[in-house]
Amino acid sequence: MNSSMIIGMAIGVVISFCAGGAIWMLRQPARVNEGPASISATARRERAENFFGGNPDRDVRGGQEMRPRW
Repeated sequence: MNSSMIIGMAIGVVISFCAGGAIWMLRQPARVNEGPASISATARRERAENFFGGNPDRDVRGGQEMRPRW
């Protein structure tokens, strides 16, 4: 065997490995959310507020104008 044949075989193995990995990743079934399926909107809101914290008395709905600092 000459060196060009060995290099060609190595490239073929790498390409087939990558193609197989891509097909395997695309064919994986979608993962189901592991939490309870029926969580109410209020429970979700409470969980988010507990996670992110913050001051519940501060009104942030209006926001603040963003200006460039230049």
